Amino acid sequence: MRINQNFLFLSLFFFTFALSVFPTDVFAEDLGQEVLAIRREVGGERYASAVADKAGEIEASKRFKTGVTFEDILRDPDNLELNFDFAKQQIADNELLGSAATLERILLVNPNLADVRLLYAVVLYRLDSLDEAKKELDSLKSVPLPKNIEAQVSEYQRRIKVKKRRTRFGLRQTVGWGYDTNRNTAPSSKFQLFAETPLGLEGTNRKRADTHFTNITTLDFSHDLGFQAGHEVFGSFTYFLQEQTKVDSLDIGSFQYELGSRYKSKWLNVSPSFVASNLLLSRETYLRTQGINILADREITKKLSGFMNFRYEYQDYSGIGENTTAFLRKGPEYDYLWGVNYALTPFMRIIPSIGYMNKNAKAEYYAYDRFNLNLNHTWVLRRGAFLINTVNFFYDRYDEPEVAIAGRFRHDKIFRYRVTAGAPLTALYIGKILPGLFKDIVFTLSYEYYRSLSNITNYTYTNNRIEGLFTKRWEF
Repeated sequence: MRINQNFLFLSLFFFTFALSVFPTDVFAEDLGQEVLAIRREVGGERYASAVADKAGEIEASKRFKTGVTFEDILRDPDNLELNFDFAKQQIADNELLGSAATLERILLVNPNLADVRLLYAVVLYRLDSLDEAKKELDSLKSVPLPKNIEAQVSEYQRRIKVKKRRTRFGLRQTVGWGYDTNRNTAPSSKFQLFAETPLGLEGTNRKRADTHFTNITTLDFSHDLGFQAGHEVFGSFTYFLQEQTKVDSLDIGSFQYELGSRYKSKWLNVSPSFVASNLLLSRETYLRTQGINILADREITKKLSGFMNFRYEYQDYSGIGENTTAFLRKGPEYDYLWGVNYALTPFMRIIPSIGYMNKNAKAEYYAYDRFNLNLNHTWVLRRGAFLINTVNFFYDRYDEPEVAIAGRFRHDKIFRYRVTAGAPLTALYIGKILPGLFKDIVFTLSYEYYRSLSNITNYTYTNNRIEGLFTKRWEF
């Protein structure tokens, strides 16, 4: 009977200790993954915004498809209308240099064609021949023009003026709402281990669906150093906020900073930068980081480029009310990524990559190696809409067992799939009734499936997320 009483006392002691070490709302949560999730969220939003900017340009090109071939030109070389259609087809095929040559040839024959000269100026603008593009647009201002062409001339003159500034600033604002089916990542098995003893999920440790509000504000700048190659200095500040409706212990705020430079050459482009961040969990400072990021990329062919990214940061975790043992995660993190960027068509590209990450920590059971495979597919559709598919596979191998939970080494296999559909509001027709200030807002709708499989049941879980975001960018 004494043995049973001792066993009961020890079980009660360990259970009480477990509740004191692991906060109820995040008992099953591996908070180290939240840091990586925020980086993905911010990086994904930036990528979607960049795709949205490019989509408008590509959409303009798609409208130029005419089906005219070079053989058609050879059969009737003096037909200016046919040559103009061929130039538009070259733009649709992303043959900008060839299109510029064709349009220049037309203007040598007849310099009074305003629509041809405007298109020639736009092509020069896209080729970054800004002085030449400005010269062509200025020549159009001295002649009577239809209102639609006059408006386009004014717009491209404004764009050139902004683009020619040596120092440029940008502001990107994103707001939206989302829903998670398992925000606190409760184990799929409905129980968790403590000292190899399975404990049922109780109260707020059970699976909790929740909604959230998201805000991402980014202020960035770039400064042209005045070299012909285009070397520049750049920087950015990003504020990220994800406010939960119910699971307040996972309210997240983040301040991210980056300052770097970009050096360009015909052999290699290199972008070293200093990076830092401050992450708040449930309104308490949870993590501070400082480090460096080095991106190197090179164009291999017209359709193919390769890149390598190295990131080092020291992560300084602080024990807070929601996670009193967070300081045990302190330590450096090394992240490597290699990949290629391949354009399947002018409207579609894929980015496969492989990566390795090494996370060191004060407590070895929080230290791990991560191997990852990634694939990104981007497709520009009609009217400036786009579709982004991202697949990630992670394999995590931890350095030591966390004996307070289980006596074996932890191994995780993680699968993540995210699809994002986006379009400017004008493409959704609602833009026709909105004031001009709102017409260039881009709406994105994302779905994410996240599945973690672990040899320790505490870290085996599934989460589905859906999120809608509105993004607007200003340049000045």
